[in-house]
Amino acid sequence: MSVAESTYPEPSLDVICRNGALTHTSSQPVPREAHALQGIFQNRRSIRRLHDGPFSPEMQQRVLEAVRLTPAAYNLPPWRVILVHEQRDDVWQQIESAFRDHLSGDRLERNLGRLTGFRSGVALAFIYEDLRVGRTLRAEKGASDELATQFVQQALGMVQLALWLALTAEGLSSSLQHWEEFLGDRTEQLTGLPAADFRLAAAMPIGYAAEEPRAIERPPTAQVCAVDPGAHGPARPEVV
Repeated sequence: MSVAESTYPEPSLDVICRNGALTHTSSQPVPREAHALQGIFQNRRSIRRLHDGPFSPEMQQRVLEAVRLTPAAYNLPPWRVILVHEQRDDVWQQIESAFRDHLSGDRLERNLGRLTGFRSGVALAFIYEDLRVGRTLRAEKGASDELATQFVQQALGMVQLALWLALTAEGLSSSLQHWEEFLGDRTEQLTGLPAADFRLAAAMPIGYAAEEPRAIERPPTAQVCAVDPGAHGPARPEVV
């Protein structure tokens, strides 16, 4: 069943936020694409207990296409995404070894316990920052250090979300793991990338959900967005 045909909950696209308050507009037919996209956003959750299942070359290609299409300043993607599928057992063993090298006691046991939930999945994605792009932004595009850093960090955030949404659309689950302090000295060993030019930004274990997502309450719309806040008098969006 395609994403557009799936049974996502009906979206509430007739609600907007004006001057910090929710306003209902007249209901209009919701395009299938908008319905599907909102469903993907709603279904994207952090899942830390995974199980195995299909991960065909076609699925992998669609996921990687989302990475390729993610925008970046000056069309200079500051990332390198490494998808590990067939070699994942060896990579998980290297990660366990890194944990044992850097951790001890309760912290080691806690992280090894988490690995158990991750290892049963179908793949692992590493998101590396391509440090050469920041240098290019400074040297060739005239960006200040601060602006170049902002460009890079914003793009890294976008590609992580793009990857996560693409995985969700395929019926897969993931979570963001920050293991830089454990794996930073194993870049070349894990990926073959030169450590002088690539720095780990995040890792995403991938698989089918083996647990229900934790209960979560999102902030109200009025707290995080507004539409035309100055168009109807002096009221301003809610500040919390």
